[in-house]
Amino acid sequence: MRQFTVVLTALIFFSTTALSYAATTQVDSLIEKLIEKGILSKSEAREIKQEIVSDEKVLREDAMKTSIPEWVQKTKLKGDARVRYQYERRKNDSEARTRGRIRFRLGVDNQVNDQWKVGAGLATAEVASTTDDARSTNMTFTDGFRRGDIRLDYAFAEYQPAPWAKAIAGKFIKTDYLWVPTDLIWDSDINPAGAGLHLEHKFSDSLTTYLNNGVWVIDENGKTDRTDPFLAYAQAGIKTQMGSMDANVAGVYYGFNGVKGIIVDGTSSTNTLTGGVLQNDYDSLGASAEVGFKNPFGLDCIERLAFFGDFIHNVDPDDNENGWASGIKFGDAKVVGKNQWQARYQYSYLGMDAFIDAFPDSDRLGGITDVKGHEWILEYGLSKNVVLALDYYQDDRIKGTHNRQKLIQADVNLKF
Repeated sequence: MRQFTVVLTALIFFSTTALSYAATTQVDSLIEKLIEKGILSKSEAREIKQEIVSDEKVLREDAMKTSIPEWVQKTKLKGDARVRYQYERRKNDSEARTRGRIRFRLGVDNQVNDQWKVGAGLATAEVASTTDDARSTNMTFTDGFRRGDIRLDYAFAEYQPAPWAKAIAGKFIKTDYLWVPTDLIWDSDINPAGAGLHLEHKFSDSLTTYLNNGVWVIDENGKTDRTDPFLAYAQAGIKTQMGSMDANVAGVYYGFNGVKGIIVDGTSSTNTLTGGVLQNDYDSLGASAEVGFKNPFGLDCIERLAFFGDFIHNVDPDDNENGWASGIKFGDAKVVGKNQWQARYQYSYLGMDAFIDAFPDSDRLGGITDVKGHEWILEYGLSKNVVLALDYYQDDRIKGTHNRQKLIQADVNLKF
């Protein structure tokens, strides 16, 4: 055993001081010679090779850490690509429309220090000659193989002085600064510009309260005789976990400033207008909730069953001022791996003046208000980080000219 230990020590020293291919080959040859001479058994040789491989890995990792700048080590690259086939038909259209579409997003985050983080992202868009769309990062296959555009999707600085508090400024992904379980009034592709604050307090392992608020700039009108339109909001919520049940409930106030008497970029032209501009203000009260159950009814095939909903009320107009959405989802809590799945159903109802028509989900009859309808979604994991999604919309106007839409989207999503 002593002889084996001496040989092992010598071999490890030799291999870890010479990491080139030639050195590794010489070590393998030396081990073979020692086996031939009966100094090492085959099992001892395998053990030595495993030790060498392990030590080489540690040495390489240490070398990488010392040679790569610290700021590079703290930089994370992420992104996704989505290929889509889309079919849509409206009642008043003579023919259906089919489209092939692609979306590509690439983002980078850097942890500047223990408290500060910066991030930026790029995303596909239609060609620069078309109107910019804050609610879409799709590029349509058209115009003789023409190239699409890459635009700035977000760019932000985030400050977190304590585990329970963080603030952000710039153009950012809103997820951590406004919680909404549906896309009734906020399209998932909208990244607001301005500032946000998130505070939370954990009373126990099963109870957490939080506060989200911020100021988002809607437009810059270049004039000094009127206020630039902006949104100030405050959301308070509570999250709880009790055994197999979890819940998230929140209330929100949206205070719009400077939108009455203008037209917001990206409008769907379904809000009430007077003289071609918005007749109403859009200060609104809202509520959101989601309640979930782990393995309901003892079914191992369903990891989580959840009921969710949103409600919005515009306090300014006297009519068409309400909107709501409710739904159910079941299956895996999140689809990220092979054979994981989730099914979801949502019913939406959004009055004409319940919210500004530049922000709701753009796939629901083009993102209008004065709309009601159903949505079914099925997601299935083809492999790790590769998901097949089928999405079906059936929507119609509430009071306007009926234009029932049927929309089918078949997606393959790849994340990295």
